[in-house]
This record gives sequence, structure tokens and C-alpha cells, in this order.
Amino acid sequence: MIIKYFFIFLLLFSCNYSADINAQADIKTRDLVTGLDTPWEILWGPDGFIWMTERYGRVSRVNPATGEVIEILRIQEVLEDGERGLMGMVLHPRFFSSVPEMPAYPYVYLVYNYGSKDNTKVKVVRFTYSNNKLESPVELIKDIPGAWNHDGSRMWIDPNDWTLYLTMGDAAVQDRAQNLSSLNGKILRMNLDGTIPPDNPYPNSYVWSWGHRNPQGFVFANGKIYSSEHGPDTDDELNIIYKGRNYGWPNVRGYCDSPNEQAFCESNKVVEPIAAWTPTIATAGIDFYNHNLISEWKNSILLVALKGSMLVQLKLNETGDDVVTQTNYFSGKFGRLRDICISPDGKVYIATSNKDGRGNPSAVDDRIIEITPTALKKNDEKDEIEEIEFYPNPFSDKINFNLNDYNNNCTVNILDIFGNKVRELSINNDRKIIWDGRDINGNHVNNGFYFVRFFSSIGPHIIKVIKSGM
Repeated sequence: MIIKYFFIFLLLFSCNYSADINAQADIKTRDLVTGLDTPWEILWGPDGFIWMTERYGRVSRVNPATGEVIEILRIQEVLEDGERGLMGMVLHPRFFSSVPEMPAYPYVYLVYNYGSKDNTKVKVVRFTYSNNKLESPVELIKDIPGAWNHDGSRMWIDPNDWTLYLTMGDAAVQDRAQNLSSLNGKILRMNLDGTIPPDNPYPNSYVWSWGHRNPQGFVFANGKIYSSEHGPDTDDELNIIYKGRNYGWPNVRGYCDSPNEQAFCESNKVVEPIAAWTPTIATAGIDFYNHNLISEWKNSILLVALKGSMLVQLKLNETGDDVVTQTNYFSGKFGRLRDICISPDGKVYIATSNKDGRGNPSAVDDRIIEITPTALKKNDEKDEIEEIEFYPNPFSDKINFNLNDYNNNCTVNILDIFGNKVRELSINNDRKIIWDGRDINGNHVNNGFYFVRFFSSIGPHIIKVIKSGM
């Protein structure tokens, strides 16, 4: 076993220090927005905007086309000091709805530190989005012990059963991670009203998994939950999270590769990571990439690193339970990187964290950076590039479609995210279509994702568009 894990260590170590291959990957970057202050969470919202938290207590929506930052909340209660502050954010899975029988829940869930330096706590609060503001706060869970560091605080909502997952660090008290009576050093699971789900692994407990040091990346893909976790001076980790399982901290760092660790792992059925880093790179936010736009990144976990100051591509095997290769990008170019999100059309956005007290901010920091391919790959994107042009996307009042060589004898329907027909459109003599953002009754549709379905003798063709503004 020791030989096996030593080989894996050597493989990952050599990948960690491989040269950047930006030119080979054929990608380019641009600053979307600058002058931020420690953005902690960025996520792609159903309105076509990037939603962002900044650690000092501000929540904003960022226009991905213009970079305009629209502040929607500033929380005075937030305690910002050291690594404390406003951290994770997640939106309700049914944030928008165009179906009367399926009401929308425009809820935003935030997790942050409050209290004092000597008595730091963590809470999760639900806000309601209305008229471009967040209001009506409702506390779901509070009084979780916090600290100046190791507070975890990444969230995700399961769209199937509407349960909320929250990562919690050990709050700098290592023994809490192995104590099932403590909420620290755990991944927690709760209902959206803050109650405990009856199918959690331990009765009357929020605990979903345990033995964590400071997990700060979380994403669901391939039917699995992936989480990145900060190690101490060794063994940052990427884990697959399973119900009711122990991940070893503080008795195990990374793999079960020492005699003491092997004994503990055997008796406690510890789950080992699928990747680990020594020296540490300070693994932060993660997301799953599976789009054709940057085809080299398909079926990969994309991870951003704080101390390592890079974006890491972790190519997965077909079953998604192991890392095949690792490739590093932008080492040292942008400084510390805190979080990452992906748009529906395959663009990648990363947020720097150079004003967090450990970085060296430049004149433009902090910032959100957009990553796109240098040139579109026509073989990968043939349908969208060669057959149908559409612009602008996102759009506010209207979107144009040029059919070019696409089959003219087709029907065109607008569908909402649940597959319900919103509008049928007609093709004019110039082989063009304009959608004014209205439904079949002439009413403006809600902001969010929509699908434009073209159906002809050669089959269906679907384009994703985003209605924003107005």
C-alpha cells in the first residue's frame, strides 16, 4: 500500500510543478471587473448574471457582458477579521418560474461570521430577492463556533430533494472534527427551513460526513459530490463525499500512508482523497467543466488555489471516481485565486483574493477574470457557429437569430427551463428571427435561462439563451 501511494504522490507532485501551457490550451483572458475587495463566492445565476459575495459583507450581481457591479445587499452584522467575513452563497433551485402551478422561490442563502473576535460564530441566513435587493432575512442555523480561520462555508442545494449542504471547518480546534456532537470539521445537511432531514446518517444531527479540516470547495457532478479541502503544511485534498463517512482529520493527512494512519483508516473506514498536494497549494473553489467550448477541459474538475496562485485542471476518468491527469494554468500570473464559476455557454470565470491579507494586490485587484478560447473550434461548436448565429446573449429587450444555412422549413419554439412552451416564433424571408422576450400572451417573461428549439426534417437543434435586465 505504501508503494502504491508513494507512486501516486510522485505523479501528482510532478504534475503540480509542470509548466503552464496557456498557448497550447489556446485560451485567453480578460478582466471582467476590477477594484473588488476579496470576492469569496462567485456563481452563475439563473438571471444570466454572476452573483458575488465580498468578504466585508457585500452581495452583488455582475453583468458578464459589461462588468457592471450592482450591489443588492450589505450586511452590517458581518464580522470581517482574519479569514472571517461573508463567505458562501447559493440560490434556490427554483429561483424563477414561468409556470403558475410551480411557484418561484427567489431565495438567496448566505453564510457568514458574526459576534466578536473572542466569540466568533457562524450562521446561515435566507434572504428574499425583490426589486434588485435582498431583504426579509430568516436565520436557518446559527451559533456554530467559528474562528479567525478554518470556517469552511461553501454551500450547495440538491435540486432533487431541496436539501442544503454546508461545509464547516474545525474552527482551528482539531479534535472537533472527530467529535460527532460538534458541527465543526463536518459537512452538514439541512432542509431549506433549517430543520434536520430524517434521512441524515445520524439521528437528530446535521452531520453528513466528518473528519474534515477546512473544506472550501464543493460541487456536484457525475452523480457525486466533490469537495476540496485545505491541509496543514501537507496534504491538501480533493475528496468524493459519501453519506456518514469519516475523512480522517486530524488523525489522517491525505492518504493512509503511514503505519498509524493505516491503522486508524482501517478501524474507522476512512475515505481517502482522489488527489492530494504536498507541498500544499491552498485548494479553494471548484467547479465541474463538461462543455465543448474549451474541449481540453471536458470531464474535469477545475480548482483554484490561493497559495499556489493557479487554476488546476483535474481530468477525471469515465466513472468520475479518480483523477487521470493534472494541468496547471496561470501560475503566479494573477496572484491568489479564491473561486470559480462556469457560464452555460462554457466560459470560465475566476475571482482573485489578493486583498485578503495574505496577497500582494496590484492596482486592479481584486478582480473577476473571464477565460475563453482564443479561437472558436468549429468542429466542436458546429451547430452554434456555422448554422445559427444569435446575439446578444444575454439579452434584455430582444435577441436576433440568423439561420444562415440552417434548414428553413422548421418550427421554432421558446421553452422555459422546465420544458414548457413559452412562445412560437416565425421565420421571415431573410431567414431571420427576432424574439422580443414576451410570452404567447404578450407579457414580458421573467429573467433567466430559456431554450430556443429549432425542429426540422434533420431533427431538433436547441440553443440556450439568457434573458436579463428589464
